[in-house]
Amino acid sequence: MKVDRNLLEILKEHVAIKFGHNPKTPTDFNLLAQDIYTRTKRTIGVSTLKRIWGYISASHGTSFSSLSHLSRYIGYGDWDSFCSKMEKKLSEYETSGFNSDTIIVSASLQVDTEIYLEWPGRKRCKIKKIKEPDIFRIIESENIKLFPEDTGKIESIVLGKPLVMIACKRDGKNLGTYTGATKEGITSITFVSE
Repeated sequence: MKVDRNLLEILKEHVAIKFGHNPKTPTDFNLLAQDIYTRTKRTIGVSTLKRIWGYISASHGTSFSSLSHLSRYIGYGDWDSFCSKMEKKLSEYETSGFNSDTIIVSASLQVDTEIYLEWPGRKRCKIKKIKEPDIFRIIESENIKLFPEDTGKIESIVLGKPLVMIACKRDGKNLGTYTGATKEGITSITFVSE
């Protein structure tokens, strides 16, 4: 089955969020397979998961059934319903008046990229991508609840929309999800040059 690579990457990101992290070791894949079974009562092979995540090479495409198991794990009916929902979201971005300069997909940024964000109320922060695909560290902050050295996951940054940082950590302690700029959205996005 021919699979849209972008949609597959989005699916993998959602699965990693549900699982708690991106699977990278044989133990991770075993635990993910068990968690999928526990939550959905459907079995997916550990080898299949390893192929989907590129841990082992694939000699054939991914099946609709496997993609549907992963889609059910994150709350969708099957692969088709997941694709339909994601394509609708992507379409909304395209028709909302934003241009490519105001939507930043974190996975497309290089590690060590620094971005300065501002929103009303003299609130601002500088963030730095520290790990693939979307882990950031707060470098500077002013008038917000995130502090320098806090880390978390930012999937995208959109001008005019809130800043959402999930799985935030401070000194090893889990803080949950931070949402800033909830009313007016981010008003300025500036890449910091070295």
